[in-house]
Amino acid sequence: MLKLFKIEVRKYRGLPVLRLLVASMVISLLFASMQIFDPKTVADLANQVKLYQVWDAVALVKIIIQPVILASLVSLAVQLENRHKMWKVLTSSGEDYKSIYTVKFCYIFGVYSVMQILEILAITGLIKMRGYTASIPIGRVVLYCLSILAISGVIMLIHYILSLKWSNQLISLSLAVLASLVSIIMIFISKTVMYVIPYTWYSFLMASQPQSKGDGFVYHILDFDYYPLIASLVLALVLYQAGKHVKIGD
Repeated sequence: MLKLFKIEVRKYRGLPVLRLLVASMVISLLFASMQIFDPKTVADLANQVKLYQVWDAVALVKIIIQPVILASLVSLAVQLENRHKMWKVLTSSGEDYKSIYTVKFCYIFGVYSVMQILEILAITGLIKMRGYTASIPIGRVVLYCLSILAISGVIMLIHYILSLKWSNQLISLSLAVLASLVSIIMIFISKTVMYVIPYTWYSFLMASQPQSKGDGFVYHILDFDYYPLIASLVLALVLYQAGKHVKIGD
């Protein structure tokens, strides 16, 4: 397994994996920064709702771009083997498909996870730099980060399986684009339907909820929703095991 992992690392030299992840991080930081630097007064910086809205902005941008980014990452990973029929070469040389499947997913998800953690740390740094006096319990921030990783893991597994099943990577990428559009629409239409669409689960991490009052809105902080974290862990386990039995597409 270690030998396969070392080989996997070398395969990605020259591929735009890092550029994709950096682009995703930059977009998230831009959305977050618009919220971070929006407060104009000391009272705003002490307002906990303003701080939660920073993380809500990050969750929103995940719905918009994350499916395409994740689908692109796994597409690149699978194409490495598809180009020269390397799946057959590897298995005929004595390597087990399940081991290759595991190493490939663990590597690409690991790289993504590192970048996601760096993104969270960068946003936290910007918040500190702006001088917010409000704070969010560290436990909630950790759960928020773990939930993003878990949801992204599910989406990555969905597209990993699609990329393995069909060699035409446009199938997986097209579904990712469609899923992003549907997810945005579902936020405004039906929360019930959102429970069964993993692509929308990032929205459950949005904590500030507006409530109409007079001529304006009053924002309330919702309790942390554990559903996306628990559902993602369960579904990820199911998908991961199912992927081990996928017949590689031609």
